[in-house]
Amino acid sequence: MGWWDVVFDNAYKMDCKEAEEQQRLKYPLLLHKDEKIEMAFKNRGGKGRDKEFFTSHRIIMKDGKGIGSKRKNYKSIPYSSIQAFSIQTAGKCDDDSELKVWSTGIPVITIDFASSQVNVYNIQQYLNSKISWGASKGTQDVFDPIPPNIDVEQSALGNAIDWLGDNSKQIETEEVEKMFKIDSPMLLKNENVMLAFRCGRDTCVLTDKRVFLVDVKGIFGKKIEFLTILWGSIHAYSVQTAGAFFDRDTEMFLYTNIVEKEVIIQEFRNGKADLFAIQKVLCNLILGDDTEVMPDVDLREGKEDDKGNWFLRGDQRPLDAVEMDQLYHSDPPILQGCERVEFAFMGRRNMTMFTTKRLIMIDPKGLTGKQIEYLSVPWENIVAFGVCTAGKYLDWDTEVWFHTEMAFHPGSPSSNDNPGKPATPYVSFFEISFNKNLVDLFQLKHYLSKRILLLHKMELGAPIPMDALTNEFDRPEAGIERIWQWLGGDQREIDPAELDSQLHTNTHILLDEEKVLMAFKAGRDVSIFTNLRVMILDVQGLSGKKIEYTSIPYKSIRGFAVESAGVWDRDSELHLYTRNRWTLSKVSMDFRTGKADIIQINKFLSALIVGLPTDAQVELGEKDYGAPTEAQKIGVGSITAAFFQNSSEIDSKEIETRFRTKPKLLLDEEFVLRAFEQGRDMYVYTTRRIIIVDTKGINGKSVRYKTVPYKWITGYEFETHGNFDGDAEIYSYADVTKVESFDMPRRADVTVTKQSILVKNFDIYEMGKLFTEQLLFGNKYEFKYEAETDIVVG
Repeated sequence: MGWWDVVFDNAYKMDCKEAEEQQRLKYPLLLHKDEKIEMAFKNRGGKGRDKEFFTSHRIIMKDGKGIGSKRKNYKSIPYSSIQAFSIQTAGKCDDDSELKVWSTGIPVITIDFASSQVNVYNIQQYLNSKISWGASKGTQDVFDPIPPNIDVEQSALGNAIDWLGDNSKQIETEEVEKMFKIDSPMLLKNENVMLAFRCGRDTCVLTDKRVFLVDVKGIFGKKIEFLTILWGSIHAYSVQTAGAFFDRDTEMFLYTNIVEKEVIIQEFRNGKADLFAIQKVLCNLILGDDTEVMPDVDLREGKEDDKGNWFLRGDQRPLDAVEMDQLYHSDPPILQGCERVEFAFMGRRNMTMFTTKRLIMIDPKGLTGKQIEYLSVPWENIVAFGVCTAGKYLDWDTEVWFHTEMAFHPGSPSSNDNPGKPATPYVSFFEISFNKNLVDLFQLKHYLSKRILLLHKMELGAPIPMDALTNEFDRPEAGIERIWQWLGGDQREIDPAELDSQLHTNTHILLDEEKVLMAFKAGRDVSIFTNLRVMILDVQGLSGKKIEYTSIPYKSIRGFAVESAGVWDRDSELHLYTRNRWTLSKVSMDFRTGKADIIQINKFLSALIVGLPTDAQVELGEKDYGAPTEAQKIGVGSITAAFFQNSSEIDSKEIETRFRTKPKLLLDEEFVLRAFEQGRDMYVYTTRRIIIVDTKGINGKSVRYKTVPYKWITGYEFETHGNFDGDAEIYSYADVTKVESFDMPRRADVTVTKQSILVKNFDIYEMGKLFTEQLLFGNKYEFKYEAETDIVVG
C-alpha cells in the first residue's frame, strides 16, 4: 500500500464474496435477498471506512462519517438511472485512476482507485454489461463509412490549424474497433463502430450503443479519459456546415439533460468528415420508431409560395411540403429515408419543418448564409407545447412554442452596480413566429396535439371515467366576491361537458379521442383537464383576441401537490412539477374556496400519473367542496418536532384508513407501507409514491399534499445516527427539474426529498430496504443486461 493511496483516499479491491458475507451479517437489510455484490472496493489503500459495492442492480457508496464507526451514509445509484460514465487512467506523476458516473437527478459520483490494485478497463467492461443500452428503433439509413478524401494529404499548416482549433478528421472504423476492442478493451464485442474521428491524440467514436469520447491528457499522454454517453441521454442534435471565409470547420452538437454535459460539441475539418453521413447516424440512433404521415394533413402539394408582404417575411409562411420532402431527401440529405415532411415553413432565411419524426429548424448564418445549422428535436423529447393567436392591434404574427428538458443559459448575478445579463432559454424553449394571414394556427395546433399527445397516450396510468365530471355548478360570484376572484386570479369550476362541446365544434381545438373531464375559469382564463393533457388558456389584451393555449401531457408531469385553503388565504392550490428547465418547470393554479374539489383533482392526477394501466377504473366519486381535513392546532410537541425536524413512525394501517376516507388520497390498488409523523406533518410511503403532508398556519386548516411517484425516483440514500445525534436521515432523488434561479449560475438540477427520523424505536435500514424493494425489485425497471462481457465478476 502506497502512502499516496492513503492521502488521496484511493480504493483497493476487496473480495466480493467476503464483502457480501460481512454486509449481510452486520447489516442484514442493506442488500435484497436476490441481490449479489459483484465487485467491492475499500478506500484509503484498503484501510479506510469508505467502501463501494457494485451489486447486480446498483452501485452502493458507503461513507463512514463522524467520530467512531457508528454513523454511516449509503447512497444507491441504480444502473438503470445512469446517463453517462467515464474512466480515467493514471498519469505519469499520479498513481490513481478514476470513475465518474452521471445519473438522472443524482449528483455525479467519483471514485478514485489505486491503479496498481484496480484495472479500470475491467470497471469499464463491467458497467458495459450493466447498462440498459436500448435497441435502435425505426428504419436504418445506409451511409458510407469510408472517410472522404482519405488519400489527400493535408499540409503541415493545415494540421497545425486543425490542432489549434480542435478540428477532427474522419478515420477508418476498422482501426478504431481494433484499438478499443482488442488493444484497450473498452467496447462490447457485439458493439458496432459507425463513424470515428480524430484530432491529434483525441478520438470521437459513434457506435450503435453510445457516443465514446477519448481525451488524452498531459505531456506524456498516459492519463486518458474514456467518456461514454448513452444515446438515450441525447435529446436533440444539430449539424452545421462550414462558412464562407475564415470558418474552416463543420460542427456537430449533441444536446443532453446531463448536468455538466449539457452540450457535446465536435468540430470537423471541412472536407475531412462526411457531415451528412454523421447526420444519418444521428437520425438512425436517436429518432426512434417509424410513423406514417397523418391522413388529414394539408401538404400544400403543387401550391405556390405566397411570399406575402415584404415587411412580414420575418414571420414564417407555408411551403409545399412534398417539394421540401423531395429536396431534403437529396440535396442536402437531412431526412431519413422513411421520414416524411408534413409541414414546411419559410421566413426570410430560416426554415422550419414538421416531419413524421421530429421538429427541424434550419438556420443560415452570417452574411452569405453559406454556414447552415440543421437542428433536430424528436417529438418524444418535447415536454409541452403551446400556440398563441395574434392580437387585434398591430400584431401580425401568431406563435408556436415548444418546451424541452434540456438546459438554459443562466443569467449572471445582478446587483445595483451590476445589472448582469438575463437568462436565455437556449434549447430549453423554442418559439417560432408565423404569418397570421397565411398559416392556419388551429390546424397547426391540432396537428401538434396528435404528434405529441398521442405519442404519450399509451403510457398513461389507470383507466378513468370518460364522462365529464359534472355537478350542479353554482352561479358565478357577484359584487365583492367577483372582485376578490378577479384580483387573486382564483379559478372556479365550470361545466366541462359544455366546454367539451365548444372545443370540439366551434374551434376544433381538441382531438376526436379527447374529452374535457374537469374545467376551471378565472376571469377570462381557463384551465382544462382532459384525458390526455392539462391545457391552459390565457386570454390577453383589451380585445381578448390574443389567446395562449399551453398543453402539458400527463407524461411530462413528474410530481404534483394540492393545498387546501386556510383561514386568511381564500384559495386552494395545485402545483405541477415537470421535466422542463425553463418557465414551465413548475405550473401553479389557484382555485376559489368552495368552487373546486381539490382532493378530487388530486385523485384524478393520481390515477393518470401514479396509477397503472392494469388497475381497475378509478372512480372519482361525488364532488365535495367542503374542507378536505379537520384543522390541526399547533401544540408544544408540534413546535418541538418542527424545530428539530424529527419524525417518528406511526401506524401505517391507521393512516391508510384515514387516506381512504377524508381526505380520499389513495387509489384502490395502493397501500400504505410506512408512515411517519413530524409534529402536524407526515411522510407517507405507499406502494406507488411518497406523500408529504405539510400542515400550515396556526389553525392547521391549510394542508399541502405533495406526491412524488416512485417511477420518477432515480436514486436514494440514507444515513444512520451517530454518537452525538439521535436521528437518521433518508433522501430520495427524483427526475424532476429544480430551477433555483434564472439570475444565478446554474447549479446541479437535483431534486431531493429529505426526512429525519428519530431512531429510538426505528431502524433506518428498514427505509433503505423499502426503497430497494420498490425501485429495484418492483414493477419499475426491467433489467436487460448484455450477454457478452470480457470480465468475470467476483
